[in-house]
Amino acid sequence: MTVPRPFGRFFAIIAVLVSSLTVSGAKAGDARAEPVTQVLELFTSQGCSSCPPADRLLTKLAKEPGVLALAYHVDYWDYIGWRDIFGSPENTERQRAYAQAFATTTIYTPQMIVNGREGVVGSHETKIRKLMRATALPRGGSIPKVAVSVEGDRLHITADAGDLAPNSPAPVLMLVTFGAEATTTIERGENGGRTIVNTRPVRGWRILGMASGEPMDIDLPFASLLKRGEPSGGGCAVILQSVTADGIPGPILAAAQMEFADP
Repeated sequence: MTVPRPFGRFFAIIAVLVSSLTVSGAKAGDARAEPVTQVLELFTSQGCSSCPPADRLLTKLAKEPGVLALAYHVDYWDYIGWRDIFGSPENTERQRAYAQAFATTTIYTPQMIVNGREGVVGSHETKIRKLMRATALPRGGSIPKVAVSVEGDRLHITADAGDLAPNSPAPVLMLVTFGAEATTTIERGENGGRTIVNTRPVRGWRILGMASGEPMDIDLPFASLLKRGEPSGGGCAVILQSVTADGIPGPILAAAQMEFADP
């Protein structure tokens, strides 16, 4: 489904995103970090009848090595009968920012953004795989690079964007938290009566900082990654992404992800 929307700037909601975070049920000791060569961002909604095939494809792709699969549930279809339990205006704002990057006047679901470079219909597997092959992130320890690990009760994040071109906008470092696979019975709306499986629903995202040409070292309390009352499991991802001078997102430069174990 497609809806015309005004554009939003990438940094306009940073203050909203850095909300108060409290106790997590995730278990630090069993967290597992994984390298990433593909970042797939699916903009979807439980209220969209066109989305279940894309949701299933994301579930499939999430199991492949090197794939960071994220489901950003938007809120603009909530009015048609079902309020997406994972939806948020912040996720919608990220999609609007991508729309501005791609110079389009509409946003729609399901849409898959591949490595921050191009968006396609989220259920078109052939097109998505073609983009994945053409835009894969570098493997190994080449620069730009990011890493995430757990040290005691802290989440330790490092990033290195390498040498930055003079007067070019600095890339941003983003932290995304996501939930485990979830099954929801939809009671109303276009998908009323259906049971939907959602993989990696985004719980929240925030900007941690901007690269300066020097390596970045960031520590966060591990227990701050989930809001109180959220289910355990899921994980987090760290994304280094280029931006324009106006703060519009560009190609993703590097990423890392970590799965949390249930307590």
